[in-house]
Amino acid sequence: MTREFEEGETVSIRFDEVAPRGDGIASEGLALPIYAAGVIPGEEARVKIRKIRRNYVAVDVEEVTSKSEHRVEPPCPLFEGCSGCQFQHVAYPHQLKLKRDMVRAQLLKFGDFKDPPVSEVIGADDPWNYRNHARFTVREGKLGYIRRFKRQFFEVPECKIMDPRINDVLGKLQGNLDGATQCNIRVGADADQVMIQPKLDLAEYGLETGQQHITERLHGREFLVAASAFFQVNRPQAEKLIDVVRARVEGDADTVVADAYAGVGTFAALLADTVGKVIAIEESAPAIEAAKKALAGLDNVELICARAELLLPKLEQKVDVVILDPPRSGCLPEALEAVANFKPRRVIYVSCDPASLGRDLAILCGEDGAFDLVDVQPVDMFPHTHHVECIATLDLRPT
Repeated sequence: MTREFEEGETVSIRFDEVAPRGDGIASEGLALPIYAAGVIPGEEARVKIRKIRRNYVAVDVEEVTSKSEHRVEPPCPLFEGCSGCQFQHVAYPHQLKLKRDMVRAQLLKFGDFKDPPVSEVIGADDPWNYRNHARFTVREGKLGYIRRFKRQFFEVPECKIMDPRINDVLGKLQGNLDGATQCNIRVGADADQVMIQPKLDLAEYGLETGQQHITERLHGREFLVAASAFFQVNRPQAEKLIDVVRARVEGDADTVVADAYAGVGTFAALLADTVGKVIAIEESAPAIEAAKKALAGLDNVELICARAELLLPKLEQKVDVVILDPPRSGCLPEALEAVANFKPRRVIYVSCDPASLGRDLAILCGEDGAFDLVDVQPVDMFPHTHHVECIATLDLRPT
């Protein structure tokens, strides 16, 4: 017999799983699963039933009555109301275990992988002050965030996961941005590299704004990043991710790699010295311009402005390895079909969303697919949040 609840009821529940957004899940013996923020699997809590949805029950946690040994005191005073970080109350080594569990669960749910080969998560040497890019909402001159649940604005005097230079700018601007609605702050590899958007008159605070580009650096290679461009927000972890990709390519002087979503040229530039040739494919014209600068002097990199799903079927040169690093939504079906038909010996799929990764791997590695899933290596690019980056390695299935 399954247990059912009524809205407004207070109950005691044990939570045994972790949800994709970091919530605790209780489901055993229940008519609908209960999701609760701030609860660690293995804990018991007294919760009030807030809303009964079609597929789950939303609750407010009144008290954690049996606490996990992995529970710690969150250092940020905004933690409980912010919702930007989901795991500050969890000891960092256990955060990595939970993220591995989350990846495995998503690959089972969306990819039907019964026992996916997910490796231990590569953690950060320092899980604090890592973000090099912040987007703030501005209300009445104050900079802050919007809460996940009630969509409420709240002021942020300091963010524990931001680069100290961002917090320094935040301190100078807090309460002084009348007329603005948004403020983006990005910092580069060098101490003097600070970008503030949009263009504002902040000379009285000793700040320049409206910069169009900033210089980033990974493994000694410089990348010109436009204000609107994507670039990894955690520089040290990005270098670890790149190291994994380089190792998975297993390249030599005869290896040809297709970097199918090249962006500003990060993978292409940092793979060039390990392979014979890189074909970098990118459809964004601004990203192409930035990639030209990043790839300058690399004679074995060919940069092509095109959509990967349209270009890959037309490539005449045999490609040994295809790297896929699509947006969070994953690859278009046409891109997956093109890769399957192209039949490289290896595919390396970099993803920031385990759900879309599982969906796409199911196509590439299913019964009718052309590849076998060898390994999924998670990298903790975003400590204290539910987000996790994954590098999946697929080998061409023997025929």
